[in-house]
Amino acid sequence: MGLICRLLKLTSAEASVLEMRRIGVDPAGIAIMGPKQAHYNLRLEGLTPAQANVLKQDVLAIGGEAAVAKGAASCAIATSGAVVSGTMKQMEILFDKLSRQSFGLPGVALCMKEALQNALAPVVSVKGRTRSWAVGKKTLIMGILNVTPDSFSDGGLYIDPAKALEKALSMVEDGAHWIDVGGESTRPGAQPIDADEEAGRVLPLVSALASRGIAVSVDTAKASVAQKALEAGAEIINDISGLSDPDMATVCANYKCGLVIMHKRGTPLTMQSDVCYDDLVGEVYGYLQGRLTHALSLGIDLARISVDPGIGFGKSAEGNLELIRRLGEFRSMGRPVLVGPSRKSFIAKTIGLASVAARDAGTLSACSIAVMNGAHILRVHDVAGASAAAALAEGIRG
Repeated sequence: MGLICRLLKLTSAEASVLEMRRIGVDPAGIAIMGPKQAHYNLRLEGLTPAQANVLKQDVLAIGGEAAVAKGAASCAIATSGAVVSGTMKQMEILFDKLSRQSFGLPGVALCMKEALQNALAPVVSVKGRTRSWAVGKKTLIMGILNVTPDSFSDGGLYIDPAKALEKALSMVEDGAHWIDVGGESTRPGAQPIDADEEAGRVLPLVSALASRGIAVSVDTAKASVAQKALEAGAEIINDISGLSDPDMATVCANYKCGLVIMHKRGTPLTMQSDVCYDDLVGEVYGYLQGRLTHALSLGIDLARISVDPGIGFGKSAEGNLELIRRLGEFRSMGRPVLVGPSRKSFIAKTIGLASVAARDAGTLSACSIAVMNGAHILRVHDVAGASAAAALAEGIRG
């Protein structure tokens, strides 16, 4: 898989810096002390024993902490992970030390530095086919519109193209930045359909919205459907399969469209039969990083990619809660983080509501917490509610 680094706990020195300003500390002193106020924990994977050993010694030498796998010191293992802890000032010193070491440690320093900078970046931009959005200070809202007979929440409601268009326009008025059109249900247990049937469902709505200047993403794992949707005016492909269709990356690269890469385990028919992970966040992160690298290797522009940890796709209720709690770690990839908790069963299991219709309050709670914890984009059914929840979370977050 190669070297991976992510920030385990997103922290900030802003509050301490603000208090120093309030008590009248000299700006020069603030510049010196500010980098010492926040503590960061970086997790690395894929180190050689030599890299792990030198890294540990260099971290300890500057007053930080580093934990490596048992067996690294004796080189009894092939690779080691590491958890490196320190202040920003210590991290800066460490990066400089590692940049002058052997064993490929300059590359390790660069990986760590990029992960830290990515995670702390206040604003990230994402490009569609013809337009772009800045995310970070303002949360983007993706409105869900399924033109299917069997989706778990809105299945059968918008088969009529006129009703689908009316609903889409209503969501735009409520604050949706783009409409995510789906023609094949991906709920647990859903049966697959062929590409022609899926395309026939989504293309009329994509064309109608694009002709009105409304941004559209299409929820599909099929390259042929994606290509037709892009020709009809779609801006973004939302691929829950993580580019499993070997032609999907080529289509996205050729059309220079936006791309959402999501993690899931198995297919809709099987994904909830195996929801146990040894390291949920680590495995989801590693998968998304691998798919991101694959996309780049096939010519997709990094600025067009967003990542989605896949709430509800091959995860237990507890796993979904953990992913939302630790969303900030996915920011280390440097790409917008999309989260889709809307009306999903983990909400009912957590708060004791059985019906899909009763899950909106829980959805809005999940959306607020997701924004607080690092989400850039929310994929929701209730656009007006999610927009309000995100605005409040943004105000509290500051």
